[in-house]
Amino acid sequence: MGGILKIFGIIVLIPLLFFLGSCQDNAFDLSPDLQLKFSVDTVLFDTVFATVGSSTHWLVVHNTHNRDIALQHIRIAGANSAVFRFNADGRTGPEVRNIEIAANDSIFLFVEVTIDPTQTNLPFIVSDSLEFSLNGNKQYVNLVAWGQNARFLRPEFTDPVMNIQYHLISENTVWNDSLPFVVFGLAVVARGKRLTIQEGTQIHLHNNSSLIFLEGSSLVVEGTAQRPVVFQGDRKERFFENVPGQWGRIWLSAASKDHDINYAIIKNGTVGLHIDSIGSTQRPTLRIRNTIIKNKSLVGLLAQGSNVRAENLVVSNCGKHLLMLALGGSYEFKHSTFANYFNLPGSPARTTPSVVFNNFFRDALGNTHYRPFQRLYFANSIIFGNLTEELQFDLRPASAIPLIFDHCLLRTQSNAQLQGSVNLILNQMPQFQNIANQDFRLRNNSPAIGRGNPTIGLLVPYDILGRERTLPPDIGAFQYYLIEEKP
Repeated sequence: MGGILKIFGIIVLIPLLFFLGSCQDNAFDLSPDLQLKFSVDTVLFDTVFATVGSSTHWLVVHNTHNRDIALQHIRIAGANSAVFRFNADGRTGPEVRNIEIAANDSIFLFVEVTIDPTQTNLPFIVSDSLEFSLNGNKQYVNLVAWGQNARFLRPEFTDPVMNIQYHLISENTVWNDSLPFVVFGLAVVARGKRLTIQEGTQIHLHNNSSLIFLEGSSLVVEGTAQRPVVFQGDRKERFFENVPGQWGRIWLSAASKDHDINYAIIKNGTVGLHIDSIGSTQRPTLRIRNTIIKNKSLVGLLAQGSNVRAENLVVSNCGKHLLMLALGGSYEFKHSTFANYFNLPGSPARTTPSVVFNNFFRDALGNTHYRPFQRLYFANSIIFGNLTEELQFDLRPASAIPLIFDHCLLRTQSNAQLQGSVNLILNQMPQFQNIANQDFRLRNNSPAIGRGNPTIGLLVPYDILGRERTLPPDIGAFQYYLIEEKP
């Protein structure tokens, strides 16, 4: 009897082991190191909708492993589930749970967006992401759609050598104010071409987006006092009105030339203008007039071995420097105001001087290369901020440079490089109208009133607001007027 039971037990055990083994073979891979593969990292809805519009795109989710997997969920990660919707494996979001993908297999996701571009409270670019949860790990695919009616520039070309994607402006081009421009990614002006931007034009740049000008290309900005050209981020909420770091920079790269900016506002980016070109010794790489650069997380104007001529320039509130003149060059600033009271809640206080002069660099081998200054001339200008030292001289060797401050108001504790300067006002408060609001007009008790060089005043007869300068003129970009004192 006992032998029969043993034989029966074996007969029962064999199929049970076979069943358990089959279950083990078909079990899901629970490794926490698993990663999904996606056909794209961004689902980009690039249609510019003229009316209420809906569009559908798709992506493929790949399981490249040799065992089955089970996703805990796919969902819209942010707050735009009313704008973006998806269908995964026949089920509709904003969240779908328990999605199985067989070994070395894939599933399709269909993503839909519905936008009313006439809603002025929408941002220009509406974004969110799909969140994929697998064995405790989360991966994301970006969702991006155009929000309002505008002219959108998105990457459409890939450089075969650098593997960089960008939008190429391949012909001489004029932008006007009929619709705002929105730059998504990099917009590059081709070699030898000119981008002209007419008065009143609004340019919005998405996070990390930049305008780049290649060899021989030029930027011409034709703003007016009443209708300046504005470069800013693409977030329209009031919270972002004065937040730095929302976009990249305007980069006038090496051997670009003949840039002319008049009446522009360049705000809320990382670097305002990056001028990387020695240009011509006869005419400037950049001529900039009646322009405000403000709220930059790093530098307002970064010039490397360049030739820059500026009049009525205001640079304010930058996290590192207002003005960085590196690798020598030739520079002239007339009736300009550099005022740095950068104070971003939650960020460290600024510790770096507003204006830096540098004439060398070190290569990868540690060798020092010198780039001399041909000219450094500041006339009827203010350099001030909330540090006791707002000038930095990063020079090798630490010798004199051809620096002249002519009738300027400065905040500095060093006289080492000021021997050739004339009629300076040192460390006296400029008495700006309202520092908190970045209103750098002068009050009636300002020491800058009537202290400018009359010859320079005649060369720049109108201030940044288009008002006539008196003689002797006031120091800075703003001429004082009595009406400004009235409530």
